[in-house]
Amino acid sequence: MSFRSHFAASKATGYDDGASARGACLLVMWSRFLLSFAFVASVGVAATSLVLASCSSDAARTAAAGAPDGSVRKDGGPVEALEAGPVDSGAPPPAPSCADYCGLVMESCTGEHAQYADAKECLAFCALMPEGTAGDTDRSSLACREVYAGTPALTDAVTYCPAAGPFGGGICGDRCTSFCQLAMAVCGPTPYGSYADCASACVTFAFKDAGEGPSGPESGDSLNCRLYHLRDAIRGGAGCAEIVADSGACR
Repeated sequence: MSFRSHFAASKATGYDDGASARGACLLVMWSRFLLSFAFVASVGVAATSLVLASCSSDAARTAAAGAPDGSVRKDGGPVEALEAGPVDSGAPPPAPSCADYCGLVMESCTGEHAQYADAKECLAFCALMPEGTAGDTDRSSLACREVYAGTPALTDAVTYCPAAGPFGGGICGDRCTSFCQLAMAVCGPTPYGSYADCASACVTFAFKDAGEGPSGPESGDSLNCRLYHLRDAIRGGAGCAEIVADSGACR
């Protein structure tokens, strides 16, 4: 029986005490409170869902914007440059140049490790070297010497300054290859009839730890001595006469 029916029946029978009226009033108020609470709760749940959805969308947009390549990891974070791997620009290494090479070797190899008396001598040698291919690391070429004249020579001058020097240090080709290339270029066929003749003679010359830098040695039957006089020839001196097998100075 509804409250209204019950109230009507009470009036008809004369039953209308204060306790019954108060009970009915409390029942109505409680029902209204429960309805209000349910409405507020449903509104709150909907609002919370909208806020969470908005925050998730903003976070995804922020992560995507922060990714260097516009990508996002599985955990939602941006892909860092190192994670993505090295970038290959596809650009070939620059062609070797005497200006760059001499600038590097004169800066990196100094004092007891110096390979040239001065920049002028370096440029004179460089003009006679085969250019090679950019990135060479084991050929008798300008390109190979330029590779070792930079950071390697600065890091380990004992090993890499000779490699960057005019005779290759046994790294940019063997010393006889460099010696004969330069000898044929500056002296022509006079000391040796051909490159092959030069190469055959060179392997009989001892290479000593006396050095191969611009300061000599000037005498002694060694490849070192002949390298010194080849320097003199490249500087414009009479050294071509002293690089032969029966050299008057190198004996």
